[in-house]
Parts: sequence; C-alpha cells; structure tokens
Amino acid sequence: MPGERRRREGSSQGHERRHPDVPPRAVAVSDAAQNAPGQYAAPTGCRSREGSRLRLRGEGAPQGRAAQAPRRTARRPGPDRRHEGVDDGLRCPCRHVTDQSLQPAQPAGTSHGRLCLALGVGIPLVTLYALRPAIPSDFINWDDPDYFLNNPHIRSLSADSLGWCFTTRYMGHYQPLNWLSYAVDYQLWGLDAARFHESQLFLHAIAAVCVFAVALRLYRLTAPRGGREPVYFGAATAALFFCLHPLRAESVAWLSARADVLAAIFSLLAVWTYLRHAERQRAGGGAGRFPASALLFYLLAVLSKEMAVTLPLILIVLDVYPLGRIPATPRRWGEAPGRSAWREKIPFFLVAAVVSVVALLAAGADAVATLQEHPVSTRLAQVAVSLGFYVHKTIVPTGLSPLYEFPVGFGIWHRLAVVSGVGVALGIAALWLIRWRAPGVVAAVICHVILILPVSGLVQRGPQMVADRYSYLACLPLALLMGALAARLAARWGPTMMLLTLIGLAGLAVEAQAQLRRWADSETLWRFALSQDPTSGGAHAHLAHALEGQGRSEEAIEHYRKGLSLGWRHSNVHRNVAAILARQGRYEEAIPEYLADIAEYPGRWESCFYLAVAYERAGDDARALEQYRAALALKPDMAEGHVALGRLFMEHGYFKEAEPRLRYALSLEPAHLEAMERLAILRERAGDRAEAAALLARCIAEAERRGETALAESLRKRRGALAPDAAP
Repeated sequence: MPGERRRREGSSQGHERRHPDVPPRAVAVSDAAQNAPGQYAAPTGCRSREGSRLRLRGEGAPQGRAAQAPRRTARRPGPDRRHEGVDDGLRCPCRHVTDQSLQPAQPAGTSHGRLCLALGVGIPLVTLYALRPAIPSDFINWDDPDYFLNNPHIRSLSADSLGWCFTTRYMGHYQPLNWLSYAVDYQLWGLDAARFHESQLFLHAIAAVCVFAVALRLYRLTAPRGGREPVYFGAATAALFFCLHPLRAESVAWLSARADVLAAIFSLLAVWTYLRHAERQRAGGGAGRFPASALLFYLLAVLSKEMAVTLPLILIVLDVYPLGRIPATPRRWGEAPGRSAWREKIPFFLVAAVVSVVALLAAGADAVATLQEHPVSTRLAQVAVSLGFYVHKTIVPTGLSPLYEFPVGFGIWHRLAVVSGVGVALGIAALWLIRWRAPGVVAAVICHVILILPVSGLVQRGPQMVADRYSYLACLPLALLMGALAARLAARWGPTMMLLTLIGLAGLAVEAQAQLRRWADSETLWRFALSQDPTSGGAHAHLAHALEGQGRSEEAIEHYRKGLSLGWRHSNVHRNVAAILARQGRYEEAIPEYLADIAEYPGRWESCFYLAVAYERAGDDARALEQYRAALALKPDMAEGHVALGRLFMEHGYFKEAEPRLRYALSLEPAHLEAMERLAILRERAGDRAEAAALLARCIAEAERRGETALAESLRKRRGALAPDAAP
C-alpha cells in the first residue's frame, strides 16, 4: 500500500518512524538534526493529544514494524544528557520538555543571514516611514519645560554636567542615561524640539529591531519544525505589532518619556545576550561562564529607568521555559540542574536591590503616597485594574488618553475594580488550565505581570491610575505572544493569514499616526484628553496652563477653576490663578489664591514669596515682611528674598537692617542688579562715595551685558553725579 511503502522508504533513509497517533508537529527529528553540533533536537518524551507517548531513547523496545527500522544512536557533542529528558521533569508545548527540545534546525547560513539582514533593515525603515509624518515638533507643557527649557545641565557634556547626570535626583528620578541622551541631543541640535522628536523616533526604531532579534531567538527555540518562513514572519510581526501599536504613541511623542524607550532597548539586549549565553551552555561551549554582557545591559536598562528593575525575574521565567535550565516544579528548584542558573542571578539581584533603594530615595518621601492617602485595599484594586488595562488596550487600542485619573470613590468595591478583579481571576484560572499545553502563553503573561508590578500601584506616585507609557516595557511579552500566534496561524493557513496580519498591522499604524497627531501641541493634547474624559481635572488644569502661555488669561482662569472643582490637587493651580490675577494688578483677588495654595502645600517657599510680593504691591508691608521671612525660613539661600527684605527696610527707614541683607544677597548672586543699586544708595548715604561709585559701575556693566541700555544710561548719569572724576 502507498502508506506502507512511504513508511518503509522513511525507515530505509534512517529516519524514525512516526507513531500513527502522534500529530505531525510532535514527530521526532532526524538523526542529522540530533547529531548536528550546536543544535537542539526536537521534543522527546512528549505525549500526544490522544495520550500516545513517543518512545524515549533507551526506553523499552519498539514494537511491531518499528522494530525492523534501522536506528542510529550517535550522540551530539556536549555533556552527557542521556537521562535529562526522563529525570528533569521540564515541560514543553506538548506535555513534557527535555533539554533536547530547545533548538529547531537552523536555516542555511547564507540565506539565514540575508533574511535577518533584510528584516533587520526593513523593520526600522517601516517604522520610520509609518510614524515620521505624524511626529510632533514642539515641547509639551507636561514636564518638558522642566526637563529641557529650564534645565541648564543638559546643555553641556562637561565634567560638571556628566557628574550631574549621574548624581541628580531631579524630578524625583534617578535616570542618568536618560539625562545623558538629552545632553547629546542638545549638542547636536540645540533646543530644537523637532530634532529631539526625530531622535526619539529613531530610538523607537532601534527598539523594534531589538524586539525582532529577541523574538527570532525565542521562536527558533519553541516554534514547531517545518520551515523557517513562519518563524521569521512571526518575529517580524512581533516587532511591527510592538512598534506600530497606538499604545506606543505616548512614549514616542512625549520627550519626557524617553526613559521608557531606552530602558526597553537595553532590557531587550540583556534578554538576547542571556538567551545566547544559555544556548552556548547547552551546546557545551559556555559551561561555567557568567552572562556578563546580560548583566551589563541590565545595568544600562535600570540606569535608563528604574522600571526595568524586575528584569532578573524575567530571566528566571526564561530559565524555566523555554530554556529548561530550572525545573518547572518549584519543589525541585534547589536541585542540581538549576543551581548554576540561580547562582548567575545573584549579581542581578544585587543591582536590583541597590537601584530600588536609590529610586525610593530619589522619589522622596513626599512623592510616594502614604498608606493613609492610598490604603492597601485601594492599592490592590489599582493592581487589578492595571493587570486588566494593558491587556485590554493591547487587544482593543481605543479610548487612549494622556491621563487616566482615579474615578471618584475608587476603592476595592468600585465597579471598575470589581470587574477588573473578576477578569484577572478568570485569566488566572484559564492560565492554570493551559499551563502544560501552552507554556509559552503562561510564560508571556507572567513576564508581563512582573514588568507591570513596579508601576501597578503597589508604590503609588503621581495622580495617574494607569498610563500608556508604562506599556512600552511591560507589553513587550504580549507583542512576542502576538508574533508567536501569527507564526502558528501562518504555518497553518499560509498566505491568507499573512495577508490578514499585514492588514491588521496597517490598521494599527493608521491609528498610531492619529494618536501621535494628538500630541502635536499642548492645547491639542489636553483638548483631546477632555474629549475622552470631560471630568478630568488634570486635563482642565493643563489646558489652562497652555492657554495661559498664549495670553488667553480669562479662559485659563476658567479651566483652572474647573480643574479645582473636579478635585485636581497635583499642580500649582491656585498659584497659577493668583499669578494671572497679579499680572493684571488684581492683587486683592490674587491674595486668597496664594493663601489657598499655602494651606494645601505649606512647605512651598514659592507661594510664601509671591504672596509677600502681592501684599507689598497691595500696600500691606507688615504682612509682606512676615511672608518674606516665612519664604526665607524655607529657602535661606534665596537672593531675591533678601533683596526684598532690604528694600522694605530701606522704604521704612531701617537702613542698618537693610545693608546686611543686601550684602548677603550679593554674596549669593553677585550680579543682582537691584542689590548692587540699593547697596550703592546706602553706601552713598553713609558717605562712602568710592564704594557707591564702584557698585554703580558694576551695575552699568551688568545692565549693558543684559542689553538693558536705558537702565545702563540712567545708572551712568547717577554715577557721574556721584563721582564726576570717575565718570566715563
């Protein structure tokens, strides 16, 4: 019969006979694949869906016609692994995993290299082509002014600036490589926001290549045999799904979120080098070596953003599946096969411990919500929402927003928390049921949870419940899972599935472009946020700030007050309203706003100082003096505060009290014009005309340096009247 003849031909060529009940993807590999150096064999000892079991090497005698087939037993190079498949108890996509189930056959070297090169170049080019037309060209009024416009430290690559990058806790973060990247950009482009955005898009394209490289290495370890095209297609799909997804728009369009992109790049490089290290160990070429390159990239990742601190746990998950270096059963983790893998993680966890402490110190006690402000029950509810939010938005990327605030009355029994908790529970149950049939799915979800935990609300910072930018690193495992699914479906349905996948990726790219355009400028961004959630107090406050910058003061005041009425308490709303009123000369209206800001944030010297200015200009010098002193108690090295006190003392005839204040102000800020001018008046009054003339000369030089020619001319006349022999 034809089927019998085909089985005889396969046997005569040295191939193992296929069990009639075993699906094609579970067939044992040929002897060539078993004996090829540096390649893993296909899964052995796997149980089919019908319960049949492939015979393990040396496990009993074959029955029937299979006993007549010739069989070669040459062992591949490397350590003796004759019993690992039976004893390790590791799991694979079928039923049992052995250490021989990890390397499918490699494609031919030349074609493999060409295909890798083509995709490695094509993926970033597609990313740039798809997203560049929608890239913003402006700074956003959300951290960008503090990061760039008001930060002189990124405007140089001097030793002092580099030292600042690696020691600062500015903005509540320890991210030296992030600051360094901004400094490099400034050296190249100056403060050209459009160029900064192009650099960030270029980094995003690099991240896409890294996703492709990691996906390809993982899929070649786990994908079914039968040709390289689905594997490469899956890896390319994972990379494009990741980089063209609308959830990436915030991290690409918002310059202050560059740390997410850098951390993802270095984390992916750490994973890729670790996988290579593990493969070399299994092939016998790297026994006893430490994955130093993986540790280096991990260090670079956490120096980019603290969120990457949990990466060592990801490596442990990979050791369980697909690498099989650690047994899947927890009670066997201390046994010999996994001890070396555990020892390798010690330096990683030491780095993680240090970075965690530094991150908490950088955040400061005021930035982290206390248990009274954010109880344990609320934190657990937020974790449940976080675990559901990113998976949901990955599958259905609609309704995205730059700011997701806590809903009113949020807690453990809030509707959103209950629905999310039920969804998480059902997801856990589903994963438990498929844990042996689909370990790749389980591993990907576990990795996602590990990566999202640092920003899930267990340690709450800021007003956001969740954020799109947090998905950049945390959703990498989900992108890899999508790529694996695409590869599996493409292997089954071929060109039809590939075409549908490309259509889906094109749809993601269109939506990503639309999301990027919403970040074009501050007003566009926050009006879009209000269209998504009209009750967002933060969106109202940020929109008001954007309108204030355009001189639309009345509209700004309206949105500021709307934000306050909605409970927004995370920026200087009262102080901003007061500043607008003060600029309009409405000091009586500004004073209550300053007082409200001080009542809400009693430790802020700025509100005390500006309240003192408002009192002084309203004619209430006694209260002004009181608030100036309060501001200096909070910030003793503020030159402007000492000058203000000196000015008040002089206006009320307290000249002896004024002079020490002015001299101290000049010691803090030697080029302070008002301090020099007022001290010159005091020295002239005391009869020291020489010092007065010298102070006025310094004033003239400083005024000319600043381009204030009218002031310089006025000072020159006063100096000429004071000391004609010294006048120019």
